[in-house]
Amino acid sequence: MLVLDKGNNLLRRHLYFLLSALASSFFLFWGPLRSLVRFAFMHDYDSHIFLIVPISAYLIYRKRHEIFANVRWDFVPGVSLFLAGGILGLLAAMNARFNTGEEYLWLRVLALVLLWISAFAFCYGSPASRAARFPLLFLLLLIPIPDFLVGRAISWLQEGSAFVAFWLFKTLHVPVMREGLVFHVPSLDLEVAKECSGIRSSVILLITTLLVAEFVLRSGWRKSVLVLSVIPIVILKNGLRIVTISLLTVYVSRSFLHSWLHQSGGIVFYVLGLLVLLPMLNLLKRSEMREAADPVGVGVPAVGRTSEGESRV
Repeated sequence: MLVLDKGNNLLRRHLYFLLSALASSFFLFWGPLRSLVRFAFMHDYDSHIFLIVPISAYLIYRKRHEIFANVRWDFVPGVSLFLAGGILGLLAAMNARFNTGEEYLWLRVLALVLLWISAFAFCYGSPASRAARFPLLFLLLLIPIPDFLVGRAISWLQEGSAFVAFWLFKTLHVPVMREGLVFHVPSLDLEVAKECSGIRSSVILLITTLLVAEFVLRSGWRKSVLVLSVIPIVILKNGLRIVTISLLTVYVSRSFLHSWLHQSGGIVFYVLGLLVLLPMLNLLKRSEMREAADPVGVGVPAVGRTSEGESRV
């Protein structure tokens, strides 16, 4: 009977949470949600948005026994996050009335995510929220990247990719001249345009790395190292893509300039980025395993006994 009551209690909490999330989504934020879907269809670098909620739900389901082992009603964090989300949503709605476009969409989506997290905290409590912190924070990836940040990120990726491409050309002894983002190689002039920044595959690689770090590693600082290592890998893979397409165009066929590899070949270099990431992941995992096997940080105890029973240092 106790198990049945506990199961029914948890089922009611699931129902309350679902109703709260749906109510805030469809009655308070239906307009921003429609704009978010339209935004994701229009911008390649935000196409990952469609995957965030299903992935977050799966992560919670995967850890359900740990997350829902100790549930309770938690008024303070639930109401605090609800007020924060409500205030942000109100400010975004007020600004959106006096501005054209979708420049405040990111703020309205952030408000909605806070309302979802507030409902979770209220229905399940602080211990459950702490256990589910990764999938809950993962929902922040629903927020569309503001235009001013996208512009800076693309510009930074262009500059970094151009630097790596120039270095690779020189390493391979390919005759090349560089003028900013423009390269002059034999019979070909090419520019590292915004479309060549690789921002879409870079975002997907970052999300993949976040998930791999959460599943494979335990230490917080090791997870951070793995995620931060995406930055040089992204620049390296973009530079390699530029050089590969350029050399194929010059020395094999001009058709490579308009081929699938150039137009939609980001997936190939995304996989390459993952392969480059594997040695770093393996190194961090081995370090974690050694630390777990020797938590004190020394190979042998400072003082012990030999098999004959004599003390040794």
